[in-house]
Amino acid sequence: MNPTSHFIMRYYYFLEDETESLERLVTVFNQNSLISFDKNLPAKFLDQAGVFYTLNDASGKMNILTIKTLSEVGSWATTLMQLQEWETEAELSSDELMGKLTVLVGPQGKWTELLEDAATLLSYQEAGSIGLEYRPLVRLSVDRKQEASFLYSLDDPESISIPFLTRRMPMIHGSVIRLQTLDGILKDRNFSIRGEKEELEHALIRILHTKLVMNQVSILASEDLEREIEGLATAFGKVLGDQSLISDGINRLNSMLDSLKRQIVQEPVRQMYLNMLQQMNQTYQERLVELRHTYEELNLVRENYKAAIEVVQSKIEVMNNRTNIVTQQQIKGLLEVNTAMQKQSLVFQYAAGLIEFIIIAYYSHTLWSHLEHTAYTVIPSWIQFIVVMLFSGSAVLVTHLLAEYMQGDIHVRRKLILTSILLLLIFILTVVGSVIARSQGVTH
Repeated sequence: MNPTSHFIMRYYYFLEDETESLERLVTVFNQNSLISFDKNLPAKFLDQAGVFYTLNDASGKMNILTIKTLSEVGSWATTLMQLQEWETEAELSSDELMGKLTVLVGPQGKWTELLEDAATLLSYQEAGSIGLEYRPLVRLSVDRKQEASFLYSLDDPESISIPFLTRRMPMIHGSVIRLQTLDGILKDRNFSIRGEKEELEHALIRILHTKLVMNQVSILASEDLEREIEGLATAFGKVLGDQSLISDGINRLNSMLDSLKRQIVQEPVRQMYLNMLQQMNQTYQERLVELRHTYEELNLVRENYKAAIEVVQSKIEVMNNRTNIVTQQQIKGLLEVNTAMQKQSLVFQYAAGLIEFIIIAYYSHTLWSHLEHTAYTVIPSWIQFIVVMLFSGSAVLVTHLLAEYMQGDIHVRRKLILTSILLLLIFILTVVGSVIARSQGVTH
């Protein structure tokens, strides 16, 4: 049995932003002379006693710190203790890790002895043993903290299993960790959303029965109902948001399951991982059923809130219609009063116009008789009457049109100009006629 083929591989999974804890562990590794850092995967991996390097997870959201530590035959326990000491020195806690994978590697040789040695260190589970070119790979343990252990036998340093052990295996396990993490997140999310759903249902029942069904609705004002509809709209938005989160969780879980299956199918040891995935798949399918059930329940709550909003809107419309009818009746009464006032105003306007006409006619006739007495005696009385009537009527019309124009009624401008010209012509005709009549009277 080749001692150099007896070693331990350990993979630490950190979130992309957990750089501080990763750097602490790297610092501890650098301080140890038994291991060296290689930026990329070492070309002669098995020739190096101890080496560590970093990988990027397939999702790009996790960093994988990988370390290989050489062990003497039958001394895996000592190496595991050494790794634990380094983790303690780096003050590394399980809360800072997304997960951890440990692989005990030994030569092909006596597989039964290797399995017995590994079983004394870790809890062996019968599931997951599969041969890879006569070198078995067996899963030893998996705990709730997403820490897994495997036993892997290796006899050929140039075997194609080296790339799998150093790169593809940690990648697959990283996908498993992300899948388990997502399942935990969706479990908590589903629990939280279901709690909020129950609160929303109780709130809806309170609004429907307390404020819309019982007699209290008769004393609610439109403003109160509008506030209620704002609350219903806010709750409706919460339901839509919760549905979106549930739908996103379902899609992501299905997508990650499909991605992991595609990743596993390409591997020579796919049967072992497919068996693992089949064991875990029951949990994930149950989670999908729970999420779909919650989505359907949220859909029912959404429809209930939608119906409640429509009911409240109908209540508001009915109340507004009643208010509008009362308002229209009041407006009708005001219009009737206004019409009566307008009729009375027209009577007063006609009376005022008539009085204004009589006053202007009286004073214009008196003024004419006093200023041009000679002409006044010569001009026939019927002509005097016609001239005075025309002058008084034109004067009254000009004053009314001028008042309307000054108040902004521009459309009377044309009438005002024509009436003013007519008044001016009558005045000129009266003056000229008076002068001519006075001259004839003096001659006689």
